[in-house]
Amino acid sequence: VPATVILVAALIILYFFLRPVKIVSTVREWNEGYFFVDNFPMTAKARIAWWEENKEVLKKKYNMPFIGSDKQWTVLIGEAGDGFQFLQHRASDNDLICFDSLKPGANCAEKKWLLWISHYNQTDTSFLTGDSKYIQRGDNAKIKRVAD
Repeated sequence: VPATVILVAALIILYFFLRPVKIVSTVREWNEGYFFVDNFPMTAKARIAWWEENKEVLKKKYNMPFIGSDKQWTVLIGEAGDGFQFLQHRASDNDLICFDSLKPGANCAEKKWLLWISHYNQTDTSFLTGDSKYIQRGDNAKIKRVAD
């Protein structure tokens, strides 16, 4: 019986780590891209690795040509949660993001950012995930964690 419990627990853990990321919705506003996802990797390194492996596909599939350019751009990846909803947006609502480019009525989502990517100075890219910050100085440079 203990071996069965261990096997079931291992399978559950594998399921959580190996399930594919699902992009539920996207929004593009100028040089900013927003991806709302389910099943995003849990660790900072896995999140950044997922981005590095998928950024070219995301750029093409979701019409975000600024990704990878030398211009300044930002991509935010957040939890899909309950999707876009009609939420009364007020200036004091720091936990909401509303998009003017979406139809009124269902254009707001909760800010639950999992990964924030900013490209600046033509070659530098920063990655924020939770309370960790990483930086890449140059297009193919190693991504390094910034000391707290």
